[in-house]
Amino acid sequence: MAGTFKQLVLTGKGGPWELVEREIPTPGPGEILVEMKASTICNQTDLNTILAKHPPHDHQITLMYPHDFRIWDKRDPDPLAKYYPKRKYAREPYPTTMGHEGMGIVRAIGLMPEESPYRTLMDEGLQRREAIRVGDRVAMAATIGGYGEYVITRPEECLKVPDSLSDEEASLFEPCAVVHSVIKQIVKPLDDVLILGQGSLGLLATQMARIYGAKRIITTEPSAYKRELSRKFGADIVLNPDEVNIVHAIEEITDGMGMPVIIECAGEPETIQPIPYLARTGCRVGQIGACCDPVLIDWSYIHFKAMKITCPMQDSILGKSLNVGYQATMDLMASGKMDLKSLITHRLSLTIEDTDEIFRKIEAREDVVKAVYVLNQEK
Repeated sequence: MAGTFKQLVLTGKGGPWELVEREIPTPGPGEILVEMKASTICNQTDLNTILAKHPPHDHQITLMYPHDFRIWDKRDPDPLAKYYPKRKYAREPYPTTMGHEGMGIVRAIGLMPEESPYRTLMDEGLQRREAIRVGDRVAMAATIGGYGEYVITRPEECLKVPDSLSDEEASLFEPCAVVHSVIKQIVKPLDDVLILGQGSLGLLATQMARIYGAKRIITTEPSAYKRELSRKFGADIVLNPDEVNIVHAIEEITDGMGMPVIIECAGEPETIQPIPYLARTGCRVGQIGACCDPVLIDWSYIHFKAMKITCPMQDSILGKSLNVGYQATMDLMASGKMDLKSLITHRLSLTIEDTDEIFRKIEAREDVVKAVYVLNQEK
């Protein structure tokens, strides 16, 4: 496919950003070319990539971890340094092309080799989804370089988008899949559920917990705007951690028993640290927030309270979980049971100016739930 496209590139820690022009790539074997239509920002992981905390997603897939960033950034003091593996991550983290959430239209498909995971899944009859073809609208679970007008991805990471979902709604597929993989593992009908944090992941978790039959949903969130959304999406009790001691509040609400289900969605040390004291014996904990800072926590409470801890990655390996989980998520998004539109609070053009401004707002903890780059729109 001839022509060029624009791509945002983060050149180093803290920036700056560059808007570069590149040749539109040709998909190789097992690859597809997608013209992006909507790409959303992950507030926590994308900001932490800028701050040199979260591995860029094009490095995370080659096994870069947060401790590799601490080594690269020469963190001093670093009390955990003596425990780090000897292996040193070989690549430089910057420059990087960011954006791992989004949707678009398939423009070209490379040759599908016989050993392709996508072909294998289709041949085994594990997929309920149709084969992807040129011209299809698709949402992606692991976009690399979504802050750009075109991306190369793999068909097994894509799902066709139903006509009932707008481009912006469909662009939320990746965070929906992340949250759904945890909710369906640990939330049972008539459960009391505590959700820590009401950013986009927490608000999705609140909606899904209600759909999965939670009896009572308690949420925590310092932002008044997000607390109001939390109530709108089904929370029965919404606590402001800046005003109350969450452990003491849950102790009173549960008559000292603690919560049977806790879902951490903020990915901050201060929301992770109280989990052992919030938990009831036998508590099921979902760790969704991608915290990149070391956390002082009573780890032994996993033993004392027989806590079961799960995370999205445990349900995202290639195989039946990918096959069933991805399609189940898309079906849920298209069911009409969720309000996805209200999560989009900011719309951006693919410019350095818009990008700098939105990350300034995110870092300042302004009321950004989901910001979306609106791309390749018809004139």
